[in-house]
Amino acid sequence: MNLDQELAEWRQDWLAQEPSAGHFEIRRIVDRQRRRMALSLAWRLLWTLILLAFSVWWVWQRWTLEWIVWAAVIWMSTLVTTAFVIWNSAGTWTSLDQSTAGFVELARRRCLAVLREIRYGRWMVAVSMAIVVPWLTWDFAIRFPSLKALLLGDGLAVGFAGIYLIGFAVWRRRKLKELEELDRFTNL
Repeated sequence: MNLDQELAEWRQDWLAQEPSAGHFEIRRIVDRQRRRMALSLAWRLLWTLILLAFSVWWVWQRWTLEWIVWAAVIWMSTLVTTAFVIWNSAGTWTSLDQSTAGFVELARRRCLAVLREIRYGRWMVAVSMAIVVPWLTWDFAIRFPSLKALLLGDGLAVGFAGIYLIGFAVWRRRKLKELEELDRFTNL
């Protein structure tokens, strides 16, 4: 009997075992995560609709090339981000296997999806800053030719970006810790 076959048989025996106390704990964690994911997705879709509707309303009120371009940027970034969120959450809603190992694997896939989302979010912050700071600088230079207004606009943009990046760092650290705990649980 080769090693691969022995490991496969051992894994099959392990997956077939009666649910343990850990099984119910991990199932409770996975169910709680699923409810949070559903609320988060609902909130994101609502926020998407709000952003899109607001940009349409804003352009309708100020029909100029600048605001049409601004709305187009909002629509593109919002729709791309929404598509990413939907794609990224695919396959992380339920476990195909109702065993402890299945729930641990589902929790692991969810952690990896969140880490992908954090990377995507960091890129979106960078792209946003590459668009917003030059745009605000140009806009303030034309409309409000004062250094105070320019520094306030760019400062707010950079401040919000910093808040997002700090939030992403904290979220990433939590998810990496959760991955370590799942690895320890799997290696017991």
